[in-house]
Amino acid sequence: MILQYIKNVYITFSDSGHQHPRVKTGSALAKAGLRKIVLKRLMSSLKRTPTLPPGTKPLDNQVAGHQTADGKIGCLVHEDGTVLKPVQVPPKGQTEVEFYQEVFGEQASTDKVLLQLRELVPKFHGIVHAPKEPDVRFMKLENLLQDMRQPCVLDIKMGRKTYDPFASKEKIAMETAKFPPAKNLGYQISGMLTYSPKTGKFQKFDKYFCKKLNEETIVFEGFGKFFAIDGVLQKEVIKAVIERLEQILEWFHKQRTFNFFASSLLVVFDGDISPSPSSHPNSSLSSSGLDGGNITHNCCNGETDSIIENDFSDLVSSDSVDDKTTNPPDSPHPKVQVRMIDFAHVYHMTEEDENYIFGLKHLIDDFRRLLKS
Repeated sequence: MILQYIKNVYITFSDSGHQHPRVKTGSALAKAGLRKIVLKRLMSSLKRTPTLPPGTKPLDNQVAGHQTADGKIGCLVHEDGTVLKPVQVPPKGQTEVEFYQEVFGEQASTDKVLLQLRELVPKFHGIVHAPKEPDVRFMKLENLLQDMRQPCVLDIKMGRKTYDPFASKEKIAMETAKFPPAKNLGYQISGMLTYSPKTGKFQKFDKYFCKKLNEETIVFEGFGKFFAIDGVLQKEVIKAVIERLEQILEWFHKQRTFNFFASSLLVVFDGDISPSPSSHPNSSLSSSGLDGGNITHNCCNGETDSIIENDFSDLVSSDSVDDKTTNPPDSPHPKVQVRMIDFAHVYHMTEEDENYIFGLKHLIDDFRRLLKS
């Protein structure tokens, strides 16, 4: 029945905004390839729609990683302003949970290295789960987009090596083949989200776009797109990001506790550069050049797909962390955020994390190149 249907239609598949040639589905190619795709999509549609935890909705601004679709739950935004990140299956999920618990736990209050690290990662609020699905756990984290009206988001995977020290030869070969320029760059872009005040729309650049970038194009065709607002390069934002990256690099030079593999940097700034209506006329602008006044939170005010919220009972919380011990100092650039994220492959080491440092140095140099353009 399915084959009879697809024999009589033309299907155009769109991938990341790029239109593929139309193929008559009655051809041999259709029988060999398109049938598999159609069946896969039909099977996906039959999967159980995930039950979202109460008071949450999908995080619209997520640009990389697993997202809420095809029976899976990705990162969610909670009505209290935090982000819920699903805990992955062991050992990845447990590794990340234990990392956050170590960094934000009471035992870290006297550890200078861990106290400094708290300022470089999203604030951790403990583990939560929904009453109806107690086996599904979430890490409750700081929402870096909360005070931004139109957040522009950049996800950068760090390191020449995105595989851990215990990876098999097959895993090493697979990871290396994903983005060969990472060997010389020390980083790769996983995804971007930009905003245009002129059109009021967001544009997402997914992993397929990012994988086409190389050492010659990644700075100006990658970062150049991200930091430009309607064609104007936001140099003050770039300066603020460089300043934050230098703080992270300084921490890495001092610490001998962790080595990070397949970890990322999340860069966020507000694409709405108009003055805040709630700002006092005499209030000063932040050093990033963007308004530092009070902003009414909205995850995504621009034109986006609608979201259906589920109405359930309250979240059940466990292993909460004392907020009094986890508040980082106010950022000198309240409308520019840079944080380390993704800690499923973190190992306790006693040597310098050369892999991450290599990528940081190259990233800072490339941002400086863009700044001079």
